[in-house]
Amino acid sequence: MKSLRMCGFALLLLLPALASAQDTWSKNASFLKSAIDDCSAAGRDRTTCRNFTGQALNKLFGIADFCTDSRCLMAVEIEWEIRNSPAKWGALGAANDQAVLDKARELAATKAVVAILNEEDRGQVAIIMPGAAIASGKWGLKVPVAVGARVDRPEASVYAKGLNWLFADPAKVTLYVRL
Repeated sequence: MKSLRMCGFALLLLLPALASAQDTWSKNASFLKSAIDDCSAAGRDRTTCRNFTGQALNKLFGIADFCTDSRCLMAVEIEWEIRNSPAKWGALGAANDQAVLDKARELAATKAVVAILNEEDRGQVAIIMPGAAIASGKWGLKVPVAVGARVDRPEASVYAKGLNWLFADPAKVTLYVRL
């Protein structure tokens, strides 16, 4: 009986944090969807795609590290900043590890979690969304849902789809959490 009360008490303590994360995502869903739609329809001017990650992290989590009044950092610059800021961002591991994907999904309920690819000066950043994992036949893993804008292929930008829709090789993707 005592352990049941302790579990109930712990759940009551966690509910505001979980509700807050869902509220943040729900409150900003129209912004995220609209920005991804704008990016997907981008022609030659891909500014919307380039600015998406910095603007989304600021809007969702108040992380203003990646945008100034004049511009937002490109994905490869954001990747460099995150990788070189261990006091602000902690590496969870590679996306080809199911335990890392599960931890990222769990943390996304209350913190900013990103998946990053840096391959031959081509950066790609996705933001992990809270929610259930989705089976990926391509990766052979259960992946978290994500939102991400692709500058190289705007039409491949995604909102609330499996992480595997943005990255081909999970071994080349590292997940980070904001500390």
